[in-house]
Amino acid sequence: MRRNPHPRPLSRKRERGEKLFLIVFVFLATALPALAADVRPDAPEADFREFNRRFAMAAYHYPRHGAAPLGLIGFDVYADAAVDRDFGDEDFVGTVLDDDLTGDVLAVVRVGARKGLPAGINIGVSYGRALETDIDLVSADLQWAILEGGLLAPALSLRLTGTRSMGSDVYDLDQYGAELLFSKGFTVLTPYVGAGIVRSEGSLESSLGRTFEDSQTRGVVYGGITLNLLLPKITVEVEKADVVQGAVRVAFGL
Repeated sequence: MRRNPHPRPLSRKRERGEKLFLIVFVFLATALPALAADVRPDAPEADFREFNRRFAMAAYHYPRHGAAPLGLIGFDVYADAAVDRDFGDEDFVGTVLDDDLTGDVLAVVRVGARKGLPAGINIGVSYGRALETDIDLVSADLQWAILEGGLLAPALSLRLTGTRSMGSDVYDLDQYGAELLFSKGFTVLTPYVGAGIVRSEGSLESSLGRTFEDSQTRGVVYGGITLNLLLPKITVEVEKADVVQGAVRVAFGL
């Protein structure tokens, strides 16, 4: 059988997206561990609680995509970054972290993948890191389209997500969220908005021989827009819990 010497354009786009994903993943897995400001076991309890409340919202696994389902053959691979510009200005940073953050900025980066399933369901997983800290983040999400949307109709989805921290010897964060996500796709642009509640449970193994714990349930709102280029998809999102932060995602897929 004679082979086609010219690969299909779709195959070339998929290969490029997968290569970029692998490059970013290798960078995160090898370069970032060297950049670590450890969480201090001697942090005062009150400062730890303030740190946990602010950090948990900065580290939350926001969607950074619209509400429409990917479909049975659809998928995304992505890299994104969220920035809390004033995190390092807080008094608790000096007593909870053993080093300063560059420019007082807390940046959380992630790489991940989403896959479409039948019945309007998407599933996703991601790995992330809070840059210049020793805190890694593993997240998963499940999204179900209540309204799948179309040429004229908007999409509405219920999204559930969970995150667990790794890497730190003394600090742990477990987080669970539920949201409603609304979007309307156009030819090139997909604007979206969403709101939900987040349960965050943080703990610190203190050098004082105690375990400090902090639990909170907070509301989150967000809005963004995705630029649907042929290759890639670029999303800008604004996120609000206690403070406002911004995020950018670059994704490849179908």
